[in-house]
Amino acid sequence: MNSIKRLKSTFAELPGNTRGIFWMLFAAVFYAATYATVRYLSKEGFETFQIVFFRSFLGIIFLLPWLFKSGLHVMQTKKVGTYSIRTGLNFGGMVLLMWALGNLELQTVTGLMFTTPLFTVLFVATILGEHVGLRRGAALVIGFVGAMVIIRPGFVELSWPMIGVLLTSAAYALVNVTTKTLSVTDSSSKIVLYVFLGMTVLSVGPAIYTWNPIGVAHVPWILGLGLLSLLAVQGVTRALAAGEAAVVMPFNFMKLPFAAVLGVLLFAELPDLMTGLGALIIFSSTYYIGRREAYLRAQKNVK
Repeated sequence: MNSIKRLKSTFAELPGNTRGIFWMLFAAVFYAATYATVRYLSKEGFETFQIVFFRSFLGIIFLLPWLFKSGLHVMQTKKVGTYSIRTGLNFGGMVLLMWALGNLELQTVTGLMFTTPLFTVLFVATILGEHVGLRRGAALVIGFVGAMVIIRPGFVELSWPMIGVLLTSAAYALVNVTTKTLSVTDSSSKIVLYVFLGMTVLSVGPAIYTWNPIGVAHVPWILGLGLLSLLAVQGVTRALAAGEAAVVMPFNFMKLPFAAVLGVLLFAELPDLMTGLGALIIFSSTYYIGRREAYLRAQKNVK
């Protein structure tokens, strides 16, 4: 017990960005495992809304010990509007993502999801009116070229699941903005619990309507989905709370090799060179944008 306390103390003393990088790597492992679990359940005949309900409801169950320990008063908030927007975006994005995972290879979904930081920059420029210079603009264009390398329009048929992944990525870009805002005053467990509560309410009706029977062999996978996804979401939330998004988000790229390995082992999905190349282009562009933003902030602070 003392060794665990010392480990926690040592970790807490690390710089914020270092802790953020650790949490993002932690999240990447469990997101890849979550994607693989969703793909398995989809292949077993479970419908999209049913899987979303499993994930959300079990997330609540796994967080109940924290809630009982902390007390119901920790759920008090004055940010109902922000939570509502975040829940709606999460729900829409998750429905599309779960559907895509049932219809595309793990590596393809994972590679396209790396466009989230690109959409973040795009939204900041178009919605908030923030100036995006020539360098960041060029990196943004290159990043979306990387997405086209994965999609290969004209060579591979552009499918609705691919479009669904891009829409999910766009929704999650907005989710990341709200996460950073909420994490200033609220704990990661509170943020995650509120989202799971909202998504459970939104998914229960469609899940019942499309319900498929659960076999004994499915139970470990369903429980695993809840636990793995909870750990993944906690990892991202803690990463964004501990470090700068521009520094920690590029480490989300590690989802791709983890997902590729699971695709080979569980579904015999051979690694695709073009998907890897496209993902690398996207990662390089998002990494440059992140470093450029950090540099510009430092220059501004100096002045």
